[in-house]
Amino acid sequence: MLASRSTGRRMLIRIISLLSGALLMAPVVTVAANDAPIMISNLSPLAALRGLPTQRHADVQLGSIVTVSQSLSNHFTVEESGDESLMLDGQTDVLSASLRYGFNPHWDIEVTLPWVQHSRGFMDPLISDWHAFLGLPNGNREDYPVNELQYRLHQPRHEAALNNRVSGLGDVQVALSRNMSLKEGPQVALSVGMKTATGEEADWLGSGATDYWALARVSGDYSGRVPLVWHGQIGMTRAGVSDLMDLNQKRSLWFGGVSLAWPFRDKWSLLAQIDAHSALGDGNLNALTRPAGILSMALRWHVSPKWTWDLGFSEDLVVESAPDITFMLTARYVASP
Repeated sequence: MLASRSTGRRMLIRIISLLSGALLMAPVVTVAANDAPIMISNLSPLAALRGLPTQRHADVQLGSIVTVSQSLSNHFTVEESGDESLMLDGQTDVLSASLRYGFNPHWDIEVTLPWVQHSRGFMDPLISDWHAFLGLPNGNREDYPVNELQYRLHQPRHEAALNNRVSGLGDVQVALSRNMSLKEGPQVALSVGMKTATGEEADWLGSGATDYWALARVSGDYSGRVPLVWHGQIGMTRAGVSDLMDLNQKRSLWFGGVSLAWPFRDKWSLLAQIDAHSALGDGNLNALTRPAGILSMALRWHVSPKWTWDLGFSEDLVVESAPDITFMLTARYVASP
């Protein structure tokens, strides 16, 4: 396990260096809405409680953009250290609908509604077979029941648990963004937003608190021998106090990410993306006290100038900081103003 964590860290550093170098490539032009980053977030049951916004393009377009995404995430984390223990064994499915409206050439507002389900799932055997095929560590999955739901966090004077299937509305997010670019070239935007407390806290569907964030985004593309569309974002979240986490929970969190898309055919693009955020808390549990790193990849089909479809997956670069694997299917529609 320690070797896999070290390998994950080295891989994270290499990929970040590669993507960061690509972002420094010269000529850039304005990007379109259907060149957006992958719509993915950390769906680990505790990380998902925090307001950590997904990446998007910095450009603002008049009219509406509708994005619908279905994600399936498999979790398996078992850790015990001193008087603290954590078990996350189950599956989280999220159907997310986002409506973005550009009401001004430089301003847009976005509302995201997630429908969340925690269940036993069905992916445990598939993931164990995949680990065996690639010769990867299986995290002692074979020592535990297959396709079980068991979320449990135990810390001194604190206990939170979930072992029954639940579903419902998660925490709704609202964001306001302003494009700061007045000319062609790199598009830079500033955004503020909030995650509301609409999800049922007792069912792990929400944090029971309101979070606020502020961030900066930049987007552009490189039109050299290998054309690339790139994006980056960095920001801070001020999280409310959640009763699902103990007094060690961190309330000031940084987050960031970079994304690259390679349009290798007229209607097809390959995307690679890294997302990261700070540790969720202090204490003895590695899963909560280390920064999270997620690598995502997707294939995008540009059906028309208005429609795109993404099929992709994400893996935890920093072991146990995110779901073992997440599969996603996303549809995006750009309406005329």
